[in-house]
Amino acid sequence: MNRSSITSFLNWSVRVGRIFGIPIDLHISLLFFLLPALSGARMDLFHGIEYAALIVFSILCHELGHALTAKRLGMSGLSIMLHGFGGFATSSGYRNPTQRLKVVLAGPAVTFALGLICLGLGTLGSGLGSELGYQLFLIHFVGVINIWMGFLNLVPSLPWDGGQALQAILEHKHSEFKAMRAVAHLGLIITPPIFIYSLVAARGFAELFAAIGFITSLMTLLSSGGVKFGEFAADRRSRKEEVAFKQQSRARNDAYIEEVYERERQRDEKERLRKLFEGSGKD
Repeated sequence: MNRSSITSFLNWSVRVGRIFGIPIDLHISLLFFLLPALSGARMDLFHGIEYAALIVFSILCHELGHALTAKRLGMSGLSIMLHGFGGFATSSGYRNPTQRLKVVLAGPAVTFALGLICLGLGTLGSGLGSELGYQLFLIHFVGVINIWMGFLNLVPSLPWDGGQALQAILEHKHSEFKAMRAVAHLGLIITPPIFIYSLVAARGFAELFAAIGFITSLMTLLSSGGVKFGEFAADRRSRKEEVAFKQQSRARNDAYIEEVYERERQRDEKERLRKLFEGSGKD
């Protein structure tokens, strides 16, 4: 198989339908997620497939949260791709930082809501030894995974929702470029401790999230000017100095204008008194 064939294979995806008019595509890399999930789940084939389907459904709900919020805000070109590392929702059209923040946080909100629902349903199977009890236990397990993935997704590092949310917040006062680089630098700082902790605690999902976060943050910085810790702090100091200079200039201008007004007022007052005295002398 030549390089072009391998690239074509890795880019392969299939459209499986639409939900609320939004096309849903499955990427070939999804198999690389499902196979380890099935082999590590210690379940029979039927329950393993069911467990994998529930996880994929959870990811789909997460991405629908993003896509439907973007649709509600008038975005176009909506689509969802599910792949081996989760999924992503795409849309086109202008969005301000507040709108972007709403779209970004909608995904984790759906994940947490779904997790809580699954946890609630799972408690109904406590003590049941039948197949129904096992199904509820499975739902409870999926609920735990959703809550866990929800928190991991809020890690303030690119490309995760937490990093994109922080970038949207910073864009209220900074350019998109500067906000992106600030979040990327933060990602380089916080992802290594998470990776080490998850490695020691045997948290496979956390290791994956941390590794992808570190690599994405590093590649983002290298492609946009390099790693420069302290860049954001220096930019903030420069911005504060610029604001202070403008305030001082404005204060000097205001003081000068006030002085001009005061001299004009004094001149008018002297002229009024002069005319008053001249009128009194004539009398």
